[in-house]
Amino acid sequence: MLLSPKLILWHLKKEYSVQASRQFASDPCLKYAVCHNTAGETFSGGVLYIASDIPADFLKNPLRSMAVLTSPRDPDILEQYPNICLIPGADPLDLLEFAGRIFQKYEEWNQALFESRMMNGSIQSLLDMTGTIISNPMVLIGMDFTIVASRGTSFGDLPSSVLGSTEETADLILSLKQDPNYEAAFHRIGYFYYSGNGIAAPSLCVNIRRFGRTLYRLLITQGEVPLDDTFGFLLEYLARIINHALSTNIVDSHDTRHQLHQIFHTILTDSSADYVEVSRRLTDYGWMSSHYYLCIFLKTELLDYKNLTHRSIISYIENIIPASCALEHKGNIVIYIDLDLCQFSEAEIEQKLASFIRDSFLNAGYSRRMLGHFNFHRQYIQASLSLQVGSRKFPHRWIHRFNDIALTYLLEQTTKKLPAYMVCHEKLLNLKYESENSQSQLYQTLRCYLENHQNATRTAQQLFIHRSTLLYRLERIGHFLQSDLSDPDELLYLLLSFRLIDMEEQK
Repeated sequence: MLLSPKLILWHLKKEYSVQASRQFASDPCLKYAVCHNTAGETFSGGVLYIASDIPADFLKNPLRSMAVLTSPRDPDILEQYPNICLIPGADPLDLLEFAGRIFQKYEEWNQALFESRMMNGSIQSLLDMTGTIISNPMVLIGMDFTIVASRGTSFGDLPSSVLGSTEETADLILSLKQDPNYEAAFHRIGYFYYSGNGIAAPSLCVNIRRFGRTLYRLLITQGEVPLDDTFGFLLEYLARIINHALSTNIVDSHDTRHQLHQIFHTILTDSSADYVEVSRRLTDYGWMSSHYYLCIFLKTELLDYKNLTHRSIISYIENIIPASCALEHKGNIVIYIDLDLCQFSEAEIEQKLASFIRDSFLNAGYSRRMLGHFNFHRQYIQASLSLQVGSRKFPHRWIHRFNDIALTYLLEQTTKKLPAYMVCHEKLLNLKYESENSQSQLYQTLRCYLENHQNATRTAQQLFIHRSTLLYRLERIGHFLQSDLSDPDELLYLLLSFRLIDMEEQK
């Protein structure tokens, strides 16, 4: 296996007191080490020379070779040539043996990787055997924040193996989502250094791309080896081996709730789904038809699409809310909760999610609680309408409940095909026009009277008029409407008409 001069220098510095050239190549070009002590002896490039003086062959191609000099030399030579280090007084044979062990170590690692692939070994085993040469914490992570394999980190203990799936790691995902350097790193080719952002640790990374798109990232964080180009080519080499493993589809699914996700995916996407069969499958899972359920619709941001954070959001919700099932649908996230199995009340669920929704720049719509298995798709529609209508009515809120927008939705549906002036009480509309022309206040009086449940005393007090004046106005109103205001259906129609007219005027 070819090694780089910079990697050899790193090992030498751990064992000896070394003076080195300012410039050291980081590309792998060295095949083996030799002692160059015989005059006239020649060697080709790509060799680590151990000599008392600079070999002539080295000077022919100093960027593709390396020289370790054991005799005292003028330090200026380190300014003149790259890839030279001085270890005065060192035994050349000891240096040769030490260099041989370095080459052997990496060759054994390379052979172990090759044998693992021949036996279709796991990606985790590839990371574990790499610990002999790179002891730093190492992670292979999907760009949806799924932890495929890790070594020397706590990531392997995460629920569902998804970064951001707990309250402790949710802030990390939020910081990465908003970090432009992290987003730019999606397009990097070859190894690169990510400086971190105060929450995410610095790391040396390699993107694993397939079909022109970054799907995974192999990275190491701070530890014994430096996060620079010394070990970059080795990380690239390991990434190529891992890419081969990924192409054989040996990555296990970490989704232990796959069956439940499939059930709700069918509910959301298949309009001809057999709900009797759906109910049976849910019952097998423990979600009974006698239970009450809640649906939450989360509208995600463009940053979630760019940074593929849907998976981490889903895992986070399922980990903090018992008896929940969250899944991506049309670019957003739909959550179903079995309220009978969940240990939290609806208020506690909302409180549990509120700060996460706000901090993650999400918006949520909540359905009503409903009994049984046959309203799941309707609950989804109700939750999405809560957000859709609520965002217009209360644009500064993060969370919208259906009960808060139900009347607005009802009024909007009433005027979906006809404008308000064609739907509302015709004589009330005429009363409004007459009141505006004559400034008689009859329209406002009728509204106040109905909203006070036809209580004359309270109405007069709110309008700051005498009770006899109110009665006179009501008489005129009754004559105008040709009604004694006693029919419950007409009273409801009049109240709705007031709201419809308000909505029309707001438009």
